[in-house]
Amino acid sequence: MNNQNPNTIIKITCILSSILRRWRTIILLMLISGISLDVISTITYTPQYVSTMQAVLNLDNNTYSQLEEARSYITTLNYILNGQVAQNYIKEELDVDSLDMTCSVYSSNDTNIITIQVYSSSKQISYSSLTKLIEWYNDNTDQYQFPYEIYTLEKTSLNETPTVLNNHVENFLKGSIIAGMAMIALLALLAYFTSNIKTPQDVEQLLDCRLFAKIPKEPKKRTKKFWKRNKNAILITSIKTSFQYKEAIKKLRSKVLASAQKHQYQTIMLTSTLENEGKSSIAANLALSIANSGKKVLLIDADIRKPSIHKIFAVKTKRSLNNYLEGEDWVNQIVYIQKHELFVMTAKPNLKTSEDLLSNGRFNELLIEAKKEFDYIIIDTSPSLDLNEPLLISPCVDAILLVVKQNEASAKMINNIIGRLTHVKDNLIGCIYNSNIYDFTKSSKTYGYRYGYNRYRRNEGR
Repeated sequence: MNNQNPNTIIKITCILSSILRRWRTIILLMLISGISLDVISTITYTPQYVSTMQAVLNLDNNTYSQLEEARSYITTLNYILNGQVAQNYIKEELDVDSLDMTCSVYSSNDTNIITIQVYSSSKQISYSSLTKLIEWYNDNTDQYQFPYEIYTLEKTSLNETPTVLNNHVENFLKGSIIAGMAMIALLALLAYFTSNIKTPQDVEQLLDCRLFAKIPKEPKKRTKKFWKRNKNAILITSIKTSFQYKEAIKKLRSKVLASAQKHQYQTIMLTSTLENEGKSSIAANLALSIANSGKKVLLIDADIRKPSIHKIFAVKTKRSLNNYLEGEDWVNQIVYIQKHELFVMTAKPNLKTSEDLLSNGRFNELLIEAKKEFDYIIIDTSPSLDLNEPLLISPCVDAILLVVKQNEASAKMINNIIGRLTHVKDNLIGCIYNSNIYDFTKSSKTYGYRYGYNRYRRNEGR
């Protein structure tokens, strides 16, 4: 039960996140629906005018029993005044072919005093119909044996203002709210029934691959100009990066090195199913962490379609993987970042010939030669969905790590990628679960870099 509750909370949070990510669509639909309902309501709007008369049902004696009978007679009176005989009389008197009117009778304060109202889309019909109705009723009391006569207390009055106005603001709000609620409900159902990877347990239960590591969500700090997006990369060497994120990268490094030593891995490729799943950031931080442990590491940006390693480390150079694949010496294409003690080979964006460059055989030669100079080589590749570049590189590397971002790709889609990556060479060692949503089930009391320091200072002061 304890394990189920956190997972339920995470899944609900994922559903809410899926809805919020489509806030633009929801707002657009609300605007269109609000405007549409107002237009339709305006076109179909028919004003209703009401004429009112106060009258009394004539009683011989004002006994309690007779008052009770008069009150019960009101229902019958409603039926009579709305009947076809009365309507035909009014048509004839007003010389009209059709009659748009409705009569309503109700008692005032539970007495024999009644209020009679006639509703119509025409002011004239509303006013005239009420007068003619009372005439017809009193003239036919004996013929139809009506038990009561109607005596007018107040003359007929017409309300010049329609009973229901065509309120544009109300129409718009009504249409917007209904459409918004319907859209939110639909998105919630879709998010619930879509088999996206929402929890780490989903990786183990739904994917044909083991869970290798978990990376927590790391928010970027806001800039002074809060409306502008912070473009600085998240690196474990930054003091702004959280302790939890750094520790998660260290755990990933430990597992990678342990697996590498056991199976003699040197070249490790990171890919993802979709774009923007965080593979480049994880590849960069994994390379940094291994380099910080005293190893000689080369980080290769093999995502030639959309390279990002040069942006992450703010490297400005003409050296690139492209130059090597086009025939130049690989050693001259490496940049050493002294600050991080890390070697990188960046790439230049090339959408047209990226697949041709990676399929000419030189990339495999690069890895063979680089293994002699470096302890570990981390390769960041393009997303694997609908792109062949990761499939061209995967047989050349010793191990593959698949980054799975929380609440992004479906399990079916990821399993399809897993099958493609392992079709030629079964070297996929696991999935890295990259959190996209805050895990509110975790305790906020976590250890940080200041753990215990104040305690020792207090002891020194004694």
